[in-house]
Amino acid sequence: MRLFVAVNLPGPLKGRIAGLQRELALTGADVKWVEEENLHLTVKFLGEVAPERLAALEGALARAVPACRAFRLELSGLGTFPPRGVPRVLWVGVGGEVEAFRDLHRAVERSLAALGYPEEDREFRPHLTLGRVRSPRGVDALRHRMAALDGAYGDLAVGEVALMESRLTPRGPVYRTCGVWGLRAREIRIM
Repeated sequence: MRLFVAVNLPGPLKGRIAGLQRELALTGADVKWVEEENLHLTVKFLGEVAPERLAALEGALARAVPACRAFRLELSGLGTFPPRGVPRVLWVGVGGEVEAFRDLHRAVERSLAALGYPEEDREFRPHLTLGRVRSPRGVDALRHRMAALDGAYGDLAVGEVALMESRLTPRGPVYRTCGVWGLRAREIRIM
């Protein structure tokens, strides 16, 4: 099973991001766009996991996720990895309560490291992947259009995290939810 931990986007926000992708696709750049139904924020990519390890993963997430508080994120700004030269990945930036998102990432990393899944060497940089560039064709037009469309695209309340399976097919990946865990409710102070 090819698995990852993710924050899924609400339908209306997915629709807005898909509209942005369609605008960028008009440049004719050689990009493999993420399908609308697959748009998500990755918390941790696990890769291939034996099915018999699924219960242990679910247990680790059931302990780690509820210990983290719910938070709000804002999707805004467009960028690429790498930032210079021919890009490989096009993304929308993530703002808002990013430190709470990083706390969630660290909690998931620690809980899964105890099961033998290595922690990332690089810094966690939250982003929403729009597409992957396949060749340099149309990159200049794409960068110009990205600059023109750069802005705010919406926000979301993050109250749960999902363990997702990605099945690779000739038409692209198909995602299936294996489990969902809720974050701790936000504390409300009454004065």
